[in-house]
Amino acid sequence: MGSEDKGDWVDITEKFRNAAKALPLGGLVHDEAFCLGEAMNAVEMMDPKMDAYCQENRISRKILTFEEARKEHLKVAQFTPEEQLGIIDELLACLATWLNGQNLAQTVFTCWYVHDLSAVEDPIIKAACIGVLKCCGYVREVLLASSVHEDEDQQTTLYHLFNLLRDLPDRRAMATLKDVELDMNRQIRHYASADSKAEPFAGAHCCTGASADNLDQVRALVTRIRFIKHLFGFCMHAENKQDESRGEARKSLKSASELLRELEKTMHFGIKRCDAEPKNATMLGFEPLVNEHLLPPCPRRPAVMSRCDAIRYYETLFPQLQSALEIVALPSLAACLECFWEFSWRRPLPTVVARSYILHLYFAMDMKTSEARLRDNCRAFCNPPALIAKVSITSRPDVAQMLQDFFGLLGQVIDETVHVLCTQRSWHRQKLVTVMNKLATLQDQGEQLDLSFNTLLQRSDPEYHHNGYFSSYVLWFVLQLQIHYVLLPFELGLYGQTEYHYAFCYAEFLFGWMAGCYKAAIEVQRRSEVAGVKGSKKAKTSRKVDREKESQIYLMQAKQNAARGCLRFLEAMYSSGKLARPEYPFGSERTRYSHRFQALTTFDRPQPLTYDVYSERSNLSTVADQDPVVLMTHALEAYKASCDLLEKLPQDNPEVASLTKVAKTNTVICKLLSSGHKKDSTEPPVFDFSVHRHYPIIRPK
Repeated sequence: MGSEDKGDWVDITEKFRNAAKALPLGGLVHDEAFCLGEAMNAVEMMDPKMDAYCQENRISRKILTFEEARKEHLKVAQFTPEEQLGIIDELLACLATWLNGQNLAQTVFTCWYVHDLSAVEDPIIKAACIGVLKCCGYVREVLLASSVHEDEDQQTTLYHLFNLLRDLPDRRAMATLKDVELDMNRQIRHYASADSKAEPFAGAHCCTGASADNLDQVRALVTRIRFIKHLFGFCMHAENKQDESRGEARKSLKSASELLRELEKTMHFGIKRCDAEPKNATMLGFEPLVNEHLLPPCPRRPAVMSRCDAIRYYETLFPQLQSALEIVALPSLAACLECFWEFSWRRPLPTVVARSYILHLYFAMDMKTSEARLRDNCRAFCNPPALIAKVSITSRPDVAQMLQDFFGLLGQVIDETVHVLCTQRSWHRQKLVTVMNKLATLQDQGEQLDLSFNTLLQRSDPEYHHNGYFSSYVLWFVLQLQIHYVLLPFELGLYGQTEYHYAFCYAEFLFGWMAGCYKAAIEVQRRSEVAGVKGSKKAKTSRKVDREKESQIYLMQAKQNAARGCLRFLEAMYSSGKLARPEYPFGSERTRYSHRFQALTTFDRPQPLTYDVYSERSNLSTVADQDPVVLMTHALEAYKASCDLLEKLPQDNPEVASLTKVAKTNTVICKLLSSGHKKDSTEPPVFDFSVHRHYPIIRPK
């Protein structure tokens, strides 16, 4: 403090402690300017768990910058192979930790060498740092462009200090990695073929500590340089829109995946960091606290993951990135949407990097939902007369404008839906509410279009009708979102066991509507073809589309029967007393039901399944008077019907295979229970969701 800032200071320590003694354990201070929100956000000063700056006072060593460390002790040249291996392995672990959600200040930039590459004299360390920084730059751009991560998912802040080498040309960076790999391979061949008295290999980018005695370490170094080269190659080529570059991205990612096993086998060659005390853990070239002054005074998350954990992370990430690359090769909008639905729920759950890449590729590769793609998708679904070129109303400017407005709004809704599917799965229900509100408006617009076009067709082309085309098309999207909204809590564990009954009841209701929607699409499509579209080629195409819709009808009906089987089984358990009806001392089942499905009340079609309608359909109030054996028989029949429908579908589909396993297992269990098996047991059953994410295998006790 300067002399001009001097003032009268009063020590309030004792007064503060005496006032704090008056508070009971767990008591809170409340004031107009200090309420619960401020108390939760406050940082407890000098508490090591809360005050990050307090940690620095506990560190015995001096925290140095790169320049200070270089002047005192930091090596920048003449590394041994063990040191080079340890530094690169640690740098790759830092990269994996950042990709997994940490910030750059606590991961990649804890390495001193990435702060100033011009001062690094060792070509191998410099090339590895260049490759990692270029990868960070590309991944960060994808994360920012896709914007699917929350603050707790990923940190992209550069603090206006970190340089990710965006000014360095990609060709030059790739050439640096290739030169190092080439010279080191020559060096290996030199020492492998020469006798022990051979002269040292002279090369601009070779390992200075290499010899005939440590060729295994040098080969391990080459593996790491190749891994970084392929990883950088993927990041570089994934940004290019040309088909050749997409192929190179797949090839680079596959090559990097194949090197992971070799990285793990040779990990013991490198030097290790001391993990006894994480805040004091240091190794050559790294300082965990070098950027601590940039971070806010809040609790810190765990530090850099171990090198083995980093390999496990890459093994999870690379297959997901391979799947993300498949989006650019899909021919139609329907295939792309199916890919996004499947990608969002696959196990293990996609990482934030994979989710960002699939969305970025979808939008960056000129694949954003356009009017032309939507028109093709609509033709394939129901073939409305307004999209048939030979129909006279298609030449009217007002019709063209109405179609443009309709498909423009629908394209925005689909793009928002795709964006939601790429966000963290726990946010889907909250984010889908906004999308469903827009779809409700679009549903009204689709019905109005059908009415308007039908009136115009009666005047100009009376052989055509336009009832139920665009309304069915929008209903298809509505039902997909509603089904996802209702079933997602099973995956996230949000439904209590007492809520299973009305959740499955709503699911059964929606699957029935979805099957009806596909049937209506087949009917109106055939009606349109009979009216004016002829030709064997078109007929063959139509029959193929019909078979695809019929397969979807079978699948929806199978899921509807599986949901009905769960309903009847739960009712049998309530009737036998093995499951107790829930009690609501501070509310009611109506309130909870309405809160769960409030977002679905904005639609006119399907009509919302209100609590009163649910009560009439389920009739749980009289379930105690019904015979549990009869109810269990009904459950058995529902599961049998589901199995019969699933047998008509190809079993190579993972969704069909898992649902078939659940239906067959539950069929056997319901048959045993209906015959009196474990009749005297009073233990409630266990619902196992490990096979299918929405439909449980029932395990009685």
